[in-house]
Amino acid sequence: MKKQRFLYSSDSDYKIVSGEVSFRETFHSVKGLAENADIIAEAEVISQKNNSNYERLDVYTVSELRLTKVYKGDVEIDDTVSVLETGGEFDEREVAKYFSGKSRKSGSESRNDDLGVIMQGIAGSIPMKQGNTYFVFLTEDDDDIYNIVGSVQGKIKINSENTLVSQVSPETIDQHGDLYFLPENYSGQNISELRNDVEQLIATSPN
Repeated sequence: MKKQRFLYSSDSDYKIVSGEVSFRETFHSVKGLAENADIIAEAEVISQKNNSNYERLDVYTVSELRLTKVYKGDVEIDDTVSVLETGGEFDEREVAKYFSGKSRKSGSESRNDDLGVIMQGIAGSIPMKQGNTYFVFLTEDDDDIYNIVGSVQGKIKINSENTLVSQVSPETIDQHGDLYFLPENYSGQNISELRNDVEQLIATSPN
């Protein structure tokens, strides 16, 4: 059972469809996230682009983040960074159209009843949403693109009251064990709790 203070908001108007993936490393502490992050910051999602591949039936999202507070990294407040996440809004009707064109060539037809937009994510975690603010742990990839540390583990939403909110449901957290320790331990808390923990780690870090 989660603590009563736990706050959850999916922030999606669509059905969430979860894909499974093997994680190279599961983090169990803020220290682990911090040590593996090139940037630790609070940031607002100012724009996004979904990139769907209908043949592979997958999608990834690139979000432009404006940094509002920086704890670690060679960046400054108001800098922007691009963050790539697996998942995003995916229109099943476009998939039907894509494969329908192929079916007509082969003489077969496909039905597209009950199809619509869905939200794809990894292990119950959907990409960040434009307009939201997050506490993020980022690692740099190629071509100035950043990823979330631990793929889905190093991010948590900050609401308008400076309270941390999980975008992963309590049921999903129960299902995936320690994968989502960050929302499990910090959801419902004031942002000051996570800020203090990160600032102490940075102050005592040998780097």
